[in-house]
Amino acid sequence: MYEDFIGKIIKTIFMNIFTFIVLFKIYNIKTRKISKVKLFIVITGIISVTYIYILLENNIDHMYLIIFMYLTQVGIIKLININNEQNIFIGLLISNAIVYVFLIVATTIEFIFQILFRPESKLLNMTMTLLIELILIICFIHIKKLKNGLSFLTNKSGDGYIELIMINASLVIMMIYVISTIGTPQIVKHIFAPSVIACIVMIILFQKTLNLYYMQRQLRKNLDEDAEIIKKKDEEIQRLSDEKFKISKLNHEFKHRQEALELKVNNLIANKNFNMEASSELDLINQINSLSNEYSENLQSIKNPDILPSTEITEIDDMFKYMQSECIKNKIDFKLHINGNVHHLVNKIIPINRLVTLIGDHLRDAIIAINSGNNKYRSIVAILGTKDKIYEFCVYDTGIEFEIDTLLKLGLEPVTTHKDNGGTGIGFITTFETLKATKASLIIEEKHEMRDNDYTKAVIIRFDGRNEYKIRSYRAKDILKVLKSNRIAIEPYADKIIKYSQ
Repeated sequence: MYEDFIGKIIKTIFMNIFTFIVLFKIYNIKTRKISKVKLFIVITGIISVTYIYILLENNIDHMYLIIFMYLTQVGIIKLININNEQNIFIGLLISNAIVYVFLIVATTIEFIFQILFRPESKLLNMTMTLLIELILIICFIHIKKLKNGLSFLTNKSGDGYIELIMINASLVIMMIYVISTIGTPQIVKHIFAPSVIACIVMIILFQKTLNLYYMQRQLRKNLDEDAEIIKKKDEEIQRLSDEKFKISKLNHEFKHRQEALELKVNNLIANKNFNMEASSELDLINQINSLSNEYSENLQSIKNPDILPSTEITEIDDMFKYMQSECIKNKIDFKLHINGNVHHLVNKIIPINRLVTLIGDHLRDAIIAINSGNNKYRSIVAILGTKDKIYEFCVYDTGIEFEIDTLLKLGLEPVTTHKDNGGTGIGFITTFETLKATKASLIIEEKHEMRDNDYTKAVIIRFDGRNEYKIRSYRAKDILKVLKSNRIAIEPYADKIIKYSQ
């Protein structure tokens, strides 16, 4: 008798504990974030409801006891105020149903254990059942799709039919459990098989409901993304239409002035024996140049800068926009590519402030390199994101190449080949400090000499954990001739790395 009493207390306490564990999991509530006071309230509430449950067990119908325990659980959750959602009733109903399913499964497994080993202690049987159920719950909370809980319980997206399915299934399971606890052995014997089937159906239904919900959420996400893409395309079309109209208007305004100049030139050409005075010739040239410059300036003011892709990190996006404006001032074409999500890069690998400084320094260097040369092809391409599953920041430019002496001294002292255009060499000193702090590698690529149809060089910061300085260049042999240390890895462009020693 005493053993039965202790068994009931243990069972009731652990059933409540399991229910709260499942509830916290499906609502994605981290227990470590709950204060000790609130945890104390939960524990006190479980002990109190257990005491009342045992006290009233012989005087009140079991169905009412379960309802009482359920409402008490609701009261505890409301008291500790860890969930502001209106569907906490549904969450607790589902949690209880899951716990009862695992209890039925655990009881079935333990029953097989009884047949095989025939233990005489009821307390031991109860302990085995609860232990098996605990194992099942641990497996449950580690389900991958439950990493963020049951999202349809915490959002307001209108997935009412999913909740309805789970409510109906939960009520069926709880009803079966009640009948099995208050029914005669004959009734229990007859509902045993349906109970097992209902549990299996509940598990399958739970899995299918999860899959259905995540499929629906993915579909909604895809639709939202498509709608956003369409919106951006519409905005781009409208922008281009406005730009086209303004250019047409500009062409119309300059058409008559251009025709007047053409007439003047044609009249002069028609008069083969004319003697144009120097002042008249100069005046004509000035008119043509003035008209051309005015047209170019007006056209430039009409054209809007390209909309840059976003990293969704304000500081980084602002730096790219600023460098785009600097390129426009210097009449340099600027392109930006963002490959993948860079949030992990700034959260785990490099602080935002260091990355922003890195971006600004190397884009500024690229602008200075272009202004220091005479290449008519003025272009910069910046790439930030992942390549071969490794984060990197890369800058291509059409400016002058590094001097070999500068390449050898990078990171050792402030050196630059562009002092006349604002270069200080401080940028690379800061870069090497960042490389050391983040264990990233610097790779400088030089495919060929400066050309008017291709990029001169690429500066790559690769966050590969190697902290290397590598030069991949068509001038590899020339660099090796003057190299006096093994600080730099030299690699002929598109060839294997040359190993060397001091």
